Amino acid sequence: MFLPPNVAKDMLPWKRVEMLLALSLFGIPALFLLRDGYYITDTLSSKYKIAGVVNSPYISNTKVDQNDGQLKAFLENLPLMTLVAMIFVVLRRILFHIHKSVTLSLYYYAVFGLGYAAYIHGPGVLFLLGMILSNYVAASTMGGIKGFPLVIWIGNLSFMMMAEYYHGFKFAWVAKNLSFLDDFPVILSWYRVNNLCMLKVVSFLVDYHWKVSNKMIPTHEKHMSKCDECKEDVMCLKFRMDFHADRYNLLCFIAYNFYPPLYLAGPTLTYNAWISQVEIPQQTYDRKRLIIYILRFSFILLILLWFIHYLYFPTIANNSSNRHILDGMTPYELIVTSYLILNWIWLKFTMIWRYSRIWALFDGIESLENMGRCMTNSYCFESFWRMWHRSFNQWLIRYLFIPLGGSRYKIFNIWIVFGYVALWHDMTLNLLAWGWGMCLFIMPEVLVKAYFASPKMANFRKTLTYSWMRAISGGFYICLMVMANLVGFSFGLTGLKIALEGLLNWDGLLLMIKVLISLIFGTHFMLMYREDETRRGIKDKGY
Repeated sequence: MFLPPNVAKDMLPWKRVEMLLALSLFGIPALFLLRDGYYITDTLSSKYKIAGVVNSPYISNTKVDQNDGQLKAFLENLPLMTLVAMIFVVLRRILFHIHKSVTLSLYYYAVFGLGYAAYIHGPGVLFLLGMILSNYVAASTMGGIKGFPLVIWIGNLSFMMMAEYYHGFKFAWVAKNLSFLDDFPVILSWYRVNNLCMLKVVSFLVDYHWKVSNKMIPTHEKHMSKCDECKEDVMCLKFRMDFHADRYNLLCFIAYNFYPPLYLAGPTLTYNAWISQVEIPQQTYDRKRLIIYILRFSFILLILLWFIHYLYFPTIANNSSNRHILDGMTPYELIVTSYLILNWIWLKFTMIWRYSRIWALFDGIESLENMGRCMTNSYCFESFWRMWHRSFNQWLIRYLFIPLGGSRYKIFNIWIVFGYVALWHDMTLNLLAWGWGMCLFIMPEVLVKAYFASPKMANFRKTLTYSWMRAISGGFYICLMVMANLVGFSFGLTGLKIALEGLLNWDGLLLMIKVLISLIFGTHFMLMYREDETRRGIKDKGY
């Protein structure tokens, strides 16, 4: 079945046959699993009253899973957000047509952004504005001093954790006669977006610190000599991220933090990349490519709507009122539930991030693509994390991983990085277990990859044994990734314990062996697909 990697080009047709066979041995069971998921949901909904499932406001005579508040709020507000997005883009283009001024654009972003944030958070936006102003004053007085980045990190991390712990601050704590401001109705509490604001604050201040302390190393010439886009006078996003901005002032800081398209969800964009595109709009997405991107987004939206109408596994797993249903599931039903929940998580975040990204693209701002690969198309932790939250990953590399010593101390600094990632998402035991669980799984992966990447293993990497080893280890690692992500974003530790206990019997073990075999073939297909992408010159793209 397995052919050695790097075979001659005249073997390519055979490689294609092998690739299709591996895909079928993985894809066909996955399709049956999806079909069975539909039947399991139908059976459970007729047997139990599932909490979180209500009459659908979208399709008559149909039920829908509305247990997830984030997704529910997004879908309900989608028409209004689209109207706001259209007004934002049209006004911006009218202003730019009247007077092509970067400063005017920055004022527009700042005013519109503050109004947008005030509409969402009410008076609570003043806490965010106060945090931003305090950081700007600190940068004005301490920027360039050796320990300034550490001060930034300690101060903003403390503010984020306190805001999360107290569920925001109260005006009554400042002055009793301001307590009436705490009673204003809001769409979303300001502390819910404070973690995203922290990313932008750190990006602006650290980039400014590096500039005034002359620690920014010019890499443009080296990058342009290797980048195909930049060779054709198209400034790619990587070039813009390392771009040495000249504008560092309060107007830029406020406009960057409250930039409406990326304000609520991201994807995260560094200050250098953002201000570069305010001055020179993105050039990588022409009209045709943007239309195709919108069609892809629409397709994902339709799939997600179908999912929440006919597959109720997210609410079964996440709603404590449905725990008795989870307890009564067979081993196979638990596997179906786990797999489909992860696909639901992928669909949800892909839709939200791509909507924000489309809005920004209409305004000439390109951000990194999160969820670059389908959740099912990942076989190791490093590639899974890089593609799942790619923009955040690039931010972490630039502002945390490299300052901590980079790859030289990778085994040690990943604990700090993923500890921060867990706290950044939410201060819960489940997410901390997810973050450090990821570290436990990444450590052996890093060591094994480093060993087999060494020159002495060059010949072994061309053997059939190496292909088998990668596929088998990938199958096991997918199982570990499923467990880690279910702990962090769905079941939690208690739910995972129930799922594992349900599989610890003879039927469960036989089922897991079948699943593992399918995952091994799936991993082999992914590896061959990566090789095919490399041969075609595609980098970090594809499904």
